[in-house]
Amino acid sequence: GLPVHVGLYSSFAPLLVYALFGTMRQVQTGPTAVMCLLTGQALDSMGLESQALRVAGASLMALMVGGISVVLGILRFGGIVDFMSHTVMSAFCTASGVTIVTSQLKDLLGLQYPRTHYWWEEVESVATRLGKIHVPTAILGCGLLVVLLVLKYWKSAGSTEARKNHRFWSFFPKDKNSMPFRALKLLADLSSFLAVFVGSLVAWALREAGVDGVRLVGDVHADGFIFVMPGRGYYSELFGSSALFVSAAVIATIGFLETIAVGGKFAAQYRYDYEPNQDFIALGLSNVASAFMSGFPVTGGFSRTAVNVAFGATSLFSSAISSTLVLGAMYFLLPVISQVPRTCLAPIIIQGAIAVIDIHEFKVAFRSRPSEFLVMLSTLVVSLALTVKEGLLVGFVLSVLK
Repeated sequence: GLPVHVGLYSSFAPLLVYALFGTMRQVQTGPTAVMCLLTGQALDSMGLESQALRVAGASLMALMVGGISVVLGILRFGGIVDFMSHTVMSAFCTASGVTIVTSQLKDLLGLQYPRTHYWWEEVESVATRLGKIHVPTAILGCGLLVVLLVLKYWKSAGSTEARKNHRFWSFFPKDKNSMPFRALKLLADLSSFLAVFVGSLVAWALREAGVDGVRLVGDVHADGFIFVMPGRGYYSELFGSSALFVSAAVIATIGFLETIAVGGKFAAQYRYDYEPNQDFIALGLSNVASAFMSGFPVTGGFSRTAVNVAFGATSLFSSAISSTLVLGAMYFLLPVISQVPRTCLAPIIIQGAIAVIDIHEFKVAFRSRPSEFLVMLSTLVVSLALTVKEGLLVGFVLSVLK
C-alpha cells in the first residue's frame, strides 16, 4: 500500500549507515519481503487507508523500530537470538512466505480487487475471480516465474557428478569450468534484472500489437532524497493507535533475527567474528536513517546479501557502493520503472518468498518431536488466520510453556 519510490527511499541511507556502524561484512540492509509484510499488516491493524497516512505511518514505524533497536543494543539484548526457538522461527518464515506468495497472485494473474487485510481474504478474492484472469498477463508472469525458479534451482543443483545423474539437470550445462556453465550462471545471478527487462519488452510488444490490459507500475512521483520529520502532520491519527509500539517492537526483533541469520551464516563461512549488540545498534540507526527519508523499516536481506557475496564482496564498503547505485537509480531510472509491468515484479517477489517456506522442518518435527510440531502448526495457523505478528507471539509463548 505504499508508493514504489518509498522502496528506494528505504534503500539509500540504511546501506550507508550500516556500512559505518555494522560488523557483518557482507550484509546488505534494505527492504525485505518479511519487513514489507510486517509493515503492511501493522499499517492495516492501525486502520490507515489513505496513501499519505500509510507513508507517514511507515516512516514513524521505522523511527520507532530504530529507537527500540538502539536501546536493546545498548542494553546488550543481542543474545535474544539464543532464546528464540528455531522451529518457531521456521514456522513464522513459512507463514510469511505463504502470505507473500498469495499477495502476489493478484499481479501475477492480472486480477483486480480491493486491498485485503488477511491471508484468507486474499485467497477468497483470488478464488472467486479465477474466471477474470487476464490471460496475456498470466502467461507472461507465470512464464517468468518458471524461468526464475529453474535458474535458481539449477544454480544450487550441486556437484558436476550430481548434475550428471539428475534426470532434469543432466540436460543443462554440468561442467563448472565450461563457458556454457559460466554463461548460464551469470544469467542466473542476473535473473531478476533479466526478468524485468525481458518482461518489459514483451509487454511493450503486446501493446504495440493491440493487446491491452497488462498493468504497469505507472507514474512514479518522487521529490528525490529529502529529509523529513517521520509522521509529520499526522501525529494525532498515528499515536492514537495502541498497535504502533507493539508492532514496532515485533518488527525490531524479527528484523534483528533476520539480519543475524543471514549475516551469521556468511560470517561463519568467511571465519570472522561479529558483535550482535553492535549490529543491533547499527540496524537501529539504519532504520532511523530510513525514517528521516520517508522510508519504512529495513533489515539485512537474504537475497541481496547472497548476491553481494556472489560478486565477491568481503567488506562493508560494498554497502557504500550499493547506496550510490540506489542514489543514481532514484534520479535516473524512475521514468523507466514506471513502464515496468507489475506481472514482471510478482515472480521476483514470489521466488524470494518461496525460499523462506520450509516444509522439511515441519516433516522432521512431525516424525521426531510431536510437541514441537504442534507449536509450529499453531504458529502457522494463527499467522494465516490473523497476522504473522500474532502467530509469532503465540509460537513464542507456547515454546516457552512447552
